[in-house]
Amino acid sequence: MQRLVSVCALGAMIYCVSTADHRAFAAPPVEAFGKLPAAHQAQISPDGKHLAIIKPVDGHEKVVFIDLTNPGAKPYIVGMDGGVAGEVFWKSNDRAICVFHATLRHKFYREIDPWRRAISVTLSDQTAALLMNSAPWFYRNFDEGDIVDFEPNDPDHVYMDEYDRWDREVTRDLYKVDVKTGAADRVFRGTRDTIRYVMDGNGNMIARIDQGDDLVDHVLAGGTEIYNYPVRGGSQFEIDGLTGGKDQAFVTERQSPAGTLGLYAWAPSSPGSALFENATYDLDHVVFDRLEKQVLGVSYADDRLRTKYFDPAMEQIQTSLETAYPDQSVSILSKDDAGSSYVVLTDGPKNPPALSLYTPASHQTKIIAEAYPSLHASDLGEEKPYPYAARDGLSIHAYLTLPPGRPAHNLPTVIFPHGGPEARDMMQFDWWAQFMASRGYAVLQPNFRGSAGYGLNFIKAGDGEWARKVQFDVQDGVKKLIADGIADPRRICIVGGSYGGYMALAGATFSPDLYACAISYAGPADLNRELYRLTSFESEGVSIWKRRIGADVDSTMLDRVSPANFADRVKIPILLLHSEKDTTVPIVQSEIEDKALLRAGKQVEFVTLPGDDHYLEFADTRIELLKKVEAFLAAHIGDTAQKPAH
Repeated sequence: MQRLVSVCALGAMIYCVSTADHRAFAAPPVEAFGKLPAAHQAQISPDGKHLAIIKPVDGHEKVVFIDLTNPGAKPYIVGMDGGVAGEVFWKSNDRAICVFHATLRHKFYREIDPWRRAISVTLSDQTAALLMNSAPWFYRNFDEGDIVDFEPNDPDHVYMDEYDRWDREVTRDLYKVDVKTGAADRVFRGTRDTIRYVMDGNGNMIARIDQGDDLVDHVLAGGTEIYNYPVRGGSQFEIDGLTGGKDQAFVTERQSPAGTLGLYAWAPSSPGSALFENATYDLDHVVFDRLEKQVLGVSYADDRLRTKYFDPAMEQIQTSLETAYPDQSVSILSKDDAGSSYVVLTDGPKNPPALSLYTPASHQTKIIAEAYPSLHASDLGEEKPYPYAARDGLSIHAYLTLPPGRPAHNLPTVIFPHGGPEARDMMQFDWWAQFMASRGYAVLQPNFRGSAGYGLNFIKAGDGEWARKVQFDVQDGVKKLIADGIADPRRICIVGGSYGGYMALAGATFSPDLYACAISYAGPADLNRELYRLTSFESEGVSIWKRRIGADVDSTMLDRVSPANFADRVKIPILLLHSEKDTTVPIVQSEIEDKALLRAGKQVEFVTLPGDDHYLEFADTRIELLKKVEAFLAAHIGDTAQKPAH
């Protein structure tokens, strides 16, 4: 009998290996990539007894509370009608604050706007309170989700702010909010210029920041200006928070001597000591404590995201985790107050994000949730750095993902530029890029000039070059792929979202002979209309976009680099995709491009994705997008597609 069991077990093992080998050449279904990640954010309570996880429930991301001391207990789920959970913070062992957002039509102005609301949740009696609910202009403010100060010494209150109207003047005012009832009491009235409050983490306001019409930010302490700095076109100076310990100092971001973005302990009377500088790479983001006030460390990216802590004990834990996951980015999302449990996020190109609970005492990690549990390493493409030199000698960092199960020769290829443009790609799991690789396409993700991460000079090298050198950077990557024998020159498509969508439209318009097709998701097509859609006043945001486009020195650039104005130059089929409730790049941008292409007699398909916003937050939308992308690529550069003659 035992011999029969042994044989059956061996047979089962052989069968499993066989199916795994077969799966490496059979693409997973669209849903495996398009479903929302099963979890991507988690916070552990101060006493380590509860876990708050943001995960999809019934198609919307909600906050799920799990009792770690009682694995059999039913989870407590908190959601908001029509809302998507974005953040969760622990105020105490029994109370958490959940922040939700949604894209809604304003009840007074009838415009579609992004909204944020914060809810205080008490676990012991499972009650909730909408924070700021008694503030005078609460229901007319879009953004009520920001906590200015958590005030850990007061278990019943936090500080928040909102824009209030007093007669004809609108001011940003500070409120003390009861987390049990949500009621708000105003404690400070700002001026018409106030844009931000800086607090010390203990309920004390140490500075406020006012921005004048001249786009200069003024830092005021006790009503006295202690510093000012210009923000027209963007600023390389920003106050992030405070250092820890008794002798607190401002923590600021500014340009390092090497030209990269660094972090500094700063006082108005001195430039301050360096907390973090890297001669090659910019600071990516600041790591805060549980209550989002004290600065604990920084993250930066070379090819992967790296984190450095100022505290030696935390740095040792981070180093140990990175050693345990050598080919992945490792981020500590949360820890309990005793330092006995840590929530860790790991992520790599062939390792979709996973949340784990790390216990230093046992040196063990236990997986809490995998973001894409149905995907396996054999389903995913191998990603590697693919650096090259642009035609003017500038070094371009790029990443190439090769399709699983296919030799890297004469492949149909997708050029996949990122959004931003002041963003960047790195070696991490990318659900859209990996989906295209799983369908047999090589995928190139170039960090063209203007991308973040490589210093101020690299960012500003893209200013005013959207239709020239930025495009040349991408073109030179295409030419290298062809020269290396990787890409089939007759089967190359450019695909992108947001600014990447603009890059796809610009590629089809300004270099129409290089590509066989183009796909734009939410790409701006008429820059003049996009820039001034909200206001004719030159705000800080408008000034930044003018600098990026080059309109700060030549106003005609807005029209000269708008793809919709040159639709007659397009020679290839274009797929336009756009979410109905996009407020970042409104759907009218794709409508303008669609009409321009149709007037010019070009081949265009326009798909509206209902209900979603710019960030593709619903699974149905992602799945529909991927299905359209899959069909379009197959028709124009797939293995059975008719190859265009070049």
